[in-house]
Amino acid sequence: MERNPNQKTSLRKTFSTQNLVMMAALIAMQIILARFLSIQASDTLRISFESIPVILAGMWLGPIPGAIVAVIADFLGTILSGYGTWFPPLVLGPLAVGVLSGVSTKYIFRSPLAETKDTWKVAAIAVVVGILNSFVFGLVGSTLYSCIMVKQDITIFWILLGTNFIQRLATKPLTIAVNAVVVTIVNRAVYKPVVSHLLSRA
Repeated sequence: MERNPNQKTSLRKTFSTQNLVMMAALIAMQIILARFLSIQASDTLRISFESIPVILAGMWLGPIPGAIVAVIADFLGTILSGYGTWFPPLVLGPLAVGVLSGVSTKYIFRSPLAETKDTWKVAAIAVVVGILNSFVFGLVGSTLYSCIMVKQDITIFWILLGTNFIQRLATKPLTIAVNAVVVTIVNRAVYKPVVSHLLSRA
């Protein structure tokens, strides 16, 4: 079955040289923020701002590049930090961040979010995906990881889930707020003068 020409064009644009370079840069930023500038507060709670490059990847490049940045950065970060085996459920949070940021920008707001009037949209995307990452997808993934690491029966999952949720309430709201502010500032400062020009050549 022959692929639709529009699909081919979209695929070429998604994996254009400019997009791949931007994805590589955002992956490097995510690894630095996640592995070298983060604080491991407990077995299930890490304080970091690693979501920022993934949110930007989704908003600037789309849901597929956002997902790619999230997965590759998580995989490479695990190897570089010597944690051993990569645990796929832990990537649920970052993956959701990349995909939802892209879907929100492209299909809900239908805007590159480059203008001043779009500032609230950028902040809203960062806050919503931050909440879903911290208290839904990331919460479930980190709790599963904790169950497996301490070799506990899956029946204890709900107890650990509740404990993990309470721990996150202490730090995650502030992290989400900081992420939203930083994403908004970076998007406003970088997208129009730099990113939009690169993407127009893709």
